[in-house]
This record gives sequence, C-alpha cells and structure tokens, in this order.
Amino acid sequence: MVNGTDDVEADKRRAEVFDALGHPTRIIILKALSEGPQGFADLKKKLGIDSSGHLQHHLNKLNDLVKTDEYGKYTLSDQGKDALLSVETVEKATKSGEKQNGKAPIPKKSIILKTTAVALVLLLIMTSALAAIEYNKTQSLQNALDERDSKTLSLQSAIDERDSQISQLNDVISGRDALITQLDTVANWDQSLYNMKPPAASQYLATSEENQTKIFLVSTAAGYQYGSSLPYPFNNTPWSSGSGPFSSRRVLELTDNRSVAVSFWGWSLGGGNYQMLFRGGDPYLMIGVTVRNDYTAVDTKNGTDGNAPIGRLPTGSYVSIINLAVTLYSWNGSVIPSSEAADTRSSAAQPVTATGGYRFLLGSNETKQAIFYISPSSLDIDHYEIHVSSLSAQW
Repeated sequence: MVNGTDDVEADKRRAEVFDALGHPTRIIILKALSEGPQGFADLKKKLGIDSSGHLQHHLNKLNDLVKTDEYGKYTLSDQGKDALLSVETVEKATKSGEKQNGKAPIPKKSIILKTTAVALVLLLIMTSALAAIEYNKTQSLQNALDERDSKTLSLQSAIDERDSQISQLNDVISGRDALITQLDTVANWDQSLYNMKPPAASQYLATSEENQTKIFLVSTAAGYQYGSSLPYPFNNTPWSSGSGPFSSRRVLELTDNRSVAVSFWGWSLGGGNYQMLFRGGDPYLMIGVTVRNDYTAVDTKNGTDGNAPIGRLPTGSYVSIINLAVTLYSWNGSVIPSSEAADTRSSAAQPVTATGGYRFLLGSNETKQAIFYISPSSLDIDHYEIHVSSLSAQW
C-alpha cells in the first residue's frame, strides 16, 4: 500500500509532466526529437528559435522527457516517448471532433471515444511517472546493497589482517618458547660443569685393571657445546645469499625494550686451553686430555713375548700405541652411561676420542692432546676419571 508521502511524490511527478507539456514549443521539441537525435545548434535552427537561452529554458522544463546520448545530442527518453504518444493521441481525437463540428451532431459513441482517449493519455503519463518513481526506489536499494557489500569486504579485510597479526604473534611466541627451552638447557649444562670435579693432573694413569703406566696426565679440562642444529633462531642460515653478509649473532627482542644476543653457532663453555672442534647436533660434553709418554728404550727390556709398552720403529724412534678412556661418576659413586657424541670428526693434529677411546701413536717423551666428545645419559656428574684402556708397542 502506497503511503501519504509516496502519493505526494507521485502527484508532484504528474504535475511536472503536465507542466512540461503545457507549452506548444516543448511539444514541437518532442516531435523534432522523435525524428532522431539533435544537437543543440541543429535543434535551435530546426525550430527557428533565435535565443539560445529560450531553447535551454524549454529543454530544462522537459527534464526527464529528454536526455542526451553518448555523443551529447538530445534525444527522447522512454518517458518522453510515452508523453509524445499521449499528445499525438489527444491531437488525433481533437482533429476528429473538428471535422464533425457543424456537419452533424457528434454521436454519443464519438464522445465516449474521445473521453477514453484523454483518459488513456492521462493513464500513460501517470504510468510513466510511477515507473520513474519505482526506478528511483530500485536504484536506491541497489546503492544500499552495494554499500553493504563494500562494508562487508572492508570487515573481511580487517579480519584477515587481524588473523595475520595473530599468526605473526604466534610465531614470535613459539620462537620465545624455543629460546627459553634452550636457555634452560644451557643453564643445566653450566650447573653440571660447575659441579664437575676433574681428576688431579700431574699423575701417571692406570689401566682399567688399575695397573699403573708411564703415560703421564699433564692436564685435563671439561667443557660443553650446544650445537647449531637447533630450532629458532639457529635454523636460519647466517648468509642472506650465496655470498652475502655474514652475521654470527642473533639479537632477540625481549620485553621492556630489552634484547639478548646469542651466537649462531650455539653456546660453548669451558675446555681450558683446548681447541675443541665445533660439532653440530645436540648438546654434548667435551673432555680434553694432554698426556706424555714417559716410556724409554729401557722399558723395551721389561716386557716379555713382545708385550713391552714401547717398541722401536725402523726410524730408530720409540713409540707406544695408546687407547684412553673416560668414565663419568654420579654423586652416589655409580657410573653414568655415556656414548660417543653424534657427528664425530677426527683430526690428525688432535686425535678425537670417544668414551671407549681412540687409538693413537705417541713417541717416547712426546705429548699429545686428545678430546672426548661424549653424550652422557645424565648431567648429575660429580667427577670423571681418565685411564688407559690399552697400551702396546709399535714394532
């Protein structure tokens, strides 16, 4: 049901149409445009109107009945075509009445026909006005729908941006958690190393059967390495490209405008003056040992059946074949199981040993370093001991 406001608007539209058709010049303009689009100058010339302002005034009055095409020429709108058809219908009915005037009484049927024609004209005008109103309503509704879709799109963009920020924050939190785990591991290894007691240096080592040898323990020291095959931040390659700038440290931002710098290569501690080899993988214990071979040529006479601890090479030097081993003990005196650390690498300059030992040659009165890379089953280490697991002569 149309409310009072819509009635007023409809009446206003009808009045505008009647006003537009209320001047003969404007009807002539409609008829001229019914023949095809006309430019302003052409229309002015065709109608014989001298004043441009006069023509513009009538065009403005025609309002929705006349429009301009893509070339800027004036043409009839759909409502203008309907209005012109109504005018022509009225004119035909008027001319028919004039022909019969004075010749004979106008039949009642003719009067009804004229009345019907006028009613049709009015109906067409009203229909055009109502159609224009409905079109405006539809256009307003479409604009509202477009605005709603635009707001929905903006809201979705805001949601996507929020989800991206949440994802980034989760990555930061995961990185911080990984760093906390690593720092906690480092703290445990630091504490274990601080509590660990090395054996006394400047002593002769014994075999596993507790037989004393002349392999002299010059010095020993313990340390640890926390390698680089770890999660954040160490899984990032230190090179930005194949030959780009290198950075061995990562600066991690903390709360309250604080930061901490950690090495890309992981953490390492202790080792005394031993040049420990860098090794990847999980944390592991390093024990450096420096020994001296105090066996001399005299000791070759002490053995029987070729089992002397030192033998003579063709070069004339005396050399022993030595295996060392390390044993870890807990606070209650029990042995802590341990194994060789993963990714063991050896060096000719510094023979690498594992728990069970690594055989190497050592000449008479010579010293050499050996480094154990060990993965203990527990960090509850009270002390460690070094002993000779095997000793034989090089003949």
